Amino acid sequence: MKKIIYVISFLNCFIFSSLFTNSPILLNAQPGWSEDYRLTYRPGYSYNPRAVCNGDTIHLVWWEGYVDTIIHEEVFYKRSTDAGMTWGEDVRLTQEDSISAVTPCIAVWGDKIHVVWKEQTAYYSAICYRKSEDGGNTWGNIDTIFKSNIDGWYHPWISVHNNVISCVTIKTDGRLVFVKSVDNGNSWLPSQDIAAASSQPRVKNGRLDSLFLNVVYQHMLYKNEIYNIRSFDSGESWTDSQCISEQDGISSQRPAMDTDDSGGVHITWYDYKYSPNPWTGDIFYRASRDSGNTWGEIDSLTVMHRATWSDVLAEGNNLHLVWQDDRHGFDTNREIYYRMSRDLGQTWGPEVRLTDAPCHSFRPSLACDGNNLHLFWSDLRDDPSNRVGEIYYKCKDLSYSIEESKESTCGTNLSFVVSPNPFARTFGIGLCSSKMNVAIKIFDVSGEEVMSREMRDITKQVRIDAKHLPSGVYFVEVEAGSERAIEKVVKVR
Repeated sequence: MKKIIYVISFLNCFIFSSLFTNSPILLNAQPGWSEDYRLTYRPGYSYNPRAVCNGDTIHLVWWEGYVDTIIHEEVFYKRSTDAGMTWGEDVRLTQEDSISAVTPCIAVWGDKIHVVWKEQTAYYSAICYRKSEDGGNTWGNIDTIFKSNIDGWYHPWISVHNNVISCVTIKTDGRLVFVKSVDNGNSWLPSQDIAAASSQPRVKNGRLDSLFLNVVYQHMLYKNEIYNIRSFDSGESWTDSQCISEQDGISSQRPAMDTDDSGGVHITWYDYKYSPNPWTGDIFYRASRDSGNTWGEIDSLTVMHRATWSDVLAEGNNLHLVWQDDRHGFDTNREIYYRMSRDLGQTWGPEVRLTDAPCHSFRPSLACDGNNLHLFWSDLRDDPSNRVGEIYYKCKDLSYSIEESKESTCGTNLSFVVSPNPFARTFGIGLCSSKMNVAIKIFDVSGEEVMSREMRDITKQVRIDAKHLPSGVYFVEVEAGSERAIEKVVKVR
């Protein structure tokens, strides 16, 4: 059965590559993932993809910069009606003019698609809105939700439940602003200033309670910290803000957030606290299992201190995390990495490198149709000299098992399993590697190496005596030749 699943995954990747014959494919697929596919071919640069799914239909927006007689920044849309197998034409949603249209966000409810973005000129800024009521076949007129003098609005984000649309944005005077429509975007109620904020808000409806709204945002306190605010009556009133990150004077930035089917809220961000570099850090995670009433401990999900810009998505009991990572070269080669949790963030699988191409792969964004996980990002591989990016895409078959992929590739790729986890005194590393020289290192949450061990030709379990280590979270790194993998372990008393 395991071999059959592996073959099916390989055939899926082959089918994808045959459909996208005009796309450069520069990376062999990771287990369960398709190849990299280029989705945009317009002149100029493509940036900041955001996507949502309705069944097998994927709706994608991004903003495009290009020059003809004037400089343009416009918002574009395209869709796939067969779970990403084929894609339609690009559709420009904004008026083609000298007005800058950037940072789009998209939400969907059935065949109703809602898009917001920021517009900017030398004289004013605005948050604009446009919708389709027939699944993206036709689009209504452009509406302006907010408008003010120079550079007044930032970072719009949108969520929808039935005919109620919720939108948040940031004013330049440092306020988080909320507005909603209760008639499918035909009109908008008066806006509310709901908190002090500096950037990067996200709003999400609770999946169990249509009235529950959760907003995560970045606020300048000492430096930046991540905050959360909630409404249990569809935005009529709001709770006090909660600080999700640690108020330690070290910058926390770029929050991402999703809600799950059991009332949970999952937030990720990046933080510099363990990094020796002032420009990158680690991805941190915190969850609430009860709609934000109580919160679990903060968890660090990376140890290389080279991570920024994450996205998180809840699907059933699974949680998917992607981030951009500059361990391969900050100035030359950012790549996309991935981790998955099968128990909604309580434990996490190993990190997987998803891209391996010249120059930067960055700004990852996730969407899910229930059967497949869809990843979009901006990529500079096609024109590195001019720094011109295109939108790239790949998908993961969610029926594919990580454990089965590990067993099927034993002897050719590095893989290992830690057991028991959590542990009290010792744990075993079940290792499968054909390399002659294997190095095992253990790091604490600050990234400091606390144990190391080297050996040769490991093909069975290795016992690690860690009774001298204090209780807490650690990361086990196994390196064999050019291959490397990391697992998180927890020591208990």
